[in-house]
Amino acid sequence: MTAQHSDGYSRYMNMATPEIARQTQASRQQAEDELSRRLIKALLTQTNLSLGKVAYHAGLTNLPALNRETQRLCNATAGQMRAARVDPRGEGKERRSGESIAFELPVHGAYDLRWVFNYLAARALQGIETVTNHHYQRRVTPFGLPPVYVQVFAQNRTLHTRLPLSCGPAQSWLGRVVRLFDLGVDSRAIDRALKKAPALRASVVAAPGLRVPGAWDGFESAVRAVLGQQVSVARGTELANRMVDTYGDGDFPSPLQLMHQEIAELGMPGNRGRAISTMSGWVAEQALTLLEGEDTEAFVQQIASIQGIGPWTQNYMRLRVVKDVDAFPYNDWVVLKQLQTTPAQALKHAESWRPWRAYALMHIWRLAGLERERKKNRF
Repeated sequence: MTAQHSDGYSRYMNMATPEIARQTQASRQQAEDELSRRLIKALLTQTNLSLGKVAYHAGLTNLPALNRETQRLCNATAGQMRAARVDPRGEGKERRSGESIAFELPVHGAYDLRWVFNYLAARALQGIETVTNHHYQRRVTPFGLPPVYVQVFAQNRTLHTRLPLSCGPAQSWLGRVVRLFDLGVDSRAIDRALKKAPALRASVVAAPGLRVPGAWDGFESAVRAVLGQQVSVARGTELANRMVDTYGDGDFPSPLQLMHQEIAELGMPGNRGRAISTMSGWVAEQALTLLEGEDTEAFVQQIASIQGIGPWTQNYMRLRVVKDVDAFPYNDWVVLKQLQTTPAQALKHAESWRPWRAYALMHIWRLAGLERERKKNRF
């Protein structure tokens, strides 16, 4: 489950004292190990898959690698874990079928479930994603085939996932879940730091554990960042849904499907539409995957030369695709309105929030949302 460290995380490590840096690195390794342990345990105890297939779904190369990991993480071999499994609730049918596995996701520190699920619900793609009552599901099979879903849901104030085993390794779906639900950080360190900021203290106390939802798919989120320029979340989502219907045949379109399109026909300025097609061409030609980390940060810097892409779009990509914990779209209109300031002053004001400016932004957006609700309820 090892993931690339974002530039923002690297900056945090550089700014931390050696002692805190060691503790933080150890904490991240423990979190990755716990994810791997739960995944392997679920594969061994909830299915009858061969051990070779268990290794495949765990992202491991072969059976010896699986045995090494189970010994390291669970103090037992894969065979011993399988032999010791019990099924007190009689859930044998799904176990025999091997269609999916489910387990609780490890969460470090407070976690504001409502914030994350509401954020994703407002941006859900019709026919691809649904979010209802703290339950997220995403279709992972092509449109027209029998649907298979990845699911994430709250249960007794804890976060759980159900991963399919019929279309790719479970480990790859788990990696997307971890990114989307921002499970790679410990909110205790973030909240401690942001409580010191007068403008944020009340929000951090009222809503500890705000997370920054990441990207299910890097290219999809990069395109949606351009679609969302200077429009509301609702309008940006409407344009994304039109894109799915017009170019994607029921799925979010690939770079190849977008690179030669006149995307402005969906209802946006020409420069913005051409920016998407140009960016799509670059992604296709360079075979980029746009995962979190330094390679994608280099791409985000590169696209500044595309007419129609500006600092807000780049910083939004850093926020959700690069997973830069210090990303801050300083010219975001909600930020400017909430802080009643200019872009330059917002950037200066946020200096004290580093290296957690991405999480500070979530609190600013939360406060703005509360203000909108108060005004709505007056009438």
